[in-house]
Amino acid sequence: MIARSFLLVCAILLCLLTAPPRLSAASTIELPLTLRTALLQHSIARYLNPLNDKPTVLYQEGPYRYLHSDQPRLYIRDRQPHFSSRILARLGFKFLGIWPVALNWNGSIDMTLSPYVDAQWQLRYHIVDSVISDNAGTKPMITGLVWKLVKHYLHPRLENFSLDLQPPQQEIVAFLRACASPAEMDQLDATLNSIVAGPLRSDVNGIVVPLMLTVPDRPLAAEMPLAAEAPLDSAELESFEKVLEPWDAFLVFVIKSAGADFVDTKMREQLFDLLLTSRYQLLPILAGEVSLAAGDPLRNLFVDAWHQLRLIIEEAEDRDLIQGQPLRYMTFVNAGDALLTLDAAAPRLGMQITTDGLRRLARTLQPGGTADPLYFDWEVDPALRELFQFAPEPAPEPAQEPAPESAPAEPPPSLSRRLLDFLLPMVYADEAQRSRSLNRWVPRSEELEEYRQQIGSLLQSAADEEISRSKLDPKYTEIFQHLVPATALIESCWRQFVDEGGQVTYLRSTAGSIGLMQINQHVWRGFYNLDRLRWEVPYNIRAGSQILMRYLTQYGMAVAAKNGDPGYAPRSTYSVYNAGPRAARRFMKKDSTSREKRVDEKFWTIYQGIEAGGKVDLSTCDIDIFQAP
Repeated sequence: MIARSFLLVCAILLCLLTAPPRLSAASTIELPLTLRTALLQHSIARYLNPLNDKPTVLYQEGPYRYLHSDQPRLYIRDRQPHFSSRILARLGFKFLGIWPVALNWNGSIDMTLSPYVDAQWQLRYHIVDSVISDNAGTKPMITGLVWKLVKHYLHPRLENFSLDLQPPQQEIVAFLRACASPAEMDQLDATLNSIVAGPLRSDVNGIVVPLMLTVPDRPLAAEMPLAAEAPLDSAELESFEKVLEPWDAFLVFVIKSAGADFVDTKMREQLFDLLLTSRYQLLPILAGEVSLAAGDPLRNLFVDAWHQLRLIIEEAEDRDLIQGQPLRYMTFVNAGDALLTLDAAAPRLGMQITTDGLRRLARTLQPGGTADPLYFDWEVDPALRELFQFAPEPAPEPAQEPAPESAPAEPPPSLSRRLLDFLLPMVYADEAQRSRSLNRWVPRSEELEEYRQQIGSLLQSAADEEISRSKLDPKYTEIFQHLVPATALIESCWRQFVDEGGQVTYLRSTAGSIGLMQINQHVWRGFYNLDRLRWEVPYNIRAGSQILMRYLTQYGMAVAAKNGDPGYAPRSTYSVYNAGPRAARRFMKKDSTSREKRVDEKFWTIYQGIEAGGKVDLSTCDIDIFQAP
């Protein structure tokens, strides 16, 4: 029911709201619930014309006397709702036992509507005016009988149409009670009991039904400003990550729901951009590079992501992609819009953001689902990979003893043995076997050349594999072949493992980036196997190459094409790899931070050195342009 959906929105948003009490005198706030034109059109079309492939029978008396309506449409013109429909009429009479046709008329009708909400919270329409015209768009000479039939049969049917906005009050009150603290329960009940519908209005988006809420008087309290926090310590970081898990699970659930309902190529790219943008926002905080902003970080993430998600859903509506469940997505959009309104206008309600609130909001998209939309784990999510068209996961390497999180440093294989493995691969079956000798290898200075050759070979193989799989435009082939090793060098100096006090473990940044390609576990949760990223060098390299290819084709090539410079493609691609989709043009901006400029310039220097045929120097993590590799 539409009632359940829209009033559930109000309940959810009150539960999601989090802010310190800022109390003042009683005030009335407006919660604008917009019934977008696409939903109104869908609803009235199903009501008047449930069989899309056949006209609606308004009147029928034998084969020669009927009035049919077809192609019903609701639209907004000059901030006024209008309804139009094709009219097909045939009016005959019997004479001498036969049915001669007295009138056979086809045309259309256009009605000006005035929407209102009645006492039972039913959205209805008054017909203010109507105009009938023939197929040429002009008022016909003879329409009296047709006009009379239309007014008799179509007008009442349209005025009987309704959308039910009446709430299931007991369910909503019970839900809000579960979200509110006991101290705020009286105020919450009083606010809920005050809900009324304000005067309706129409705009370019549809019809706005204002829900008016009166927040009762409360004693004024001193408002304490919130100061920004210092960078988080290790214990606080762990706690922060736990708080954010429900948010990330919520976002993945919403994206997968949308992906199952209306995704095409363009929407897939937009949803992918949304997911990564939200996840990349966490990294500077986790790395201790920026302080945690004042306020609720989960709420801030929601507000920031909402604008992007809202545009994606609205564009899908405009392109008629959401055909199966438009009401669910309209409810979801209204929820986010109302959240922003309440956040700005009524912080005094003092509700807390809870996992139950996010869970209820997610279930507006799949109300009959039984799975927990906030379920969180670190496993590979096949549905997520399939949605974004990732290549199938490579098969695991042959079973070995499981690698612990850190292992005692073992004497590495002798230099002669590793050299033999490298030069005579057929003796040891294939490249996969050969590359396993890299596992848990922290090269000494005298081993750097051999190590460089093996890693360089794997990087090149991974780049070539991605070029072949993605059918990359040939003019970007060489760029990608340089991009992969350059990214690996600036990210990790081609290192997968480090020795920490006699313990060999995988390279890991404070923000959770792993291994040689520094694949961030938070950004790429669900896409890659974390254990394999940590302990399998080829797997880590392949994952990084896949990510770089996606960034190149979705962001880097677009920036290069817009600026007419192919050299912008690798720079843009690496900026996204380093800081997310919003950094695609970072290297071009004058207002970038000094750190960002250093990172972008360092990458460009390394890339140009590799492009010029320079040799990777793992002792300096740089390029020696005077030596061929």
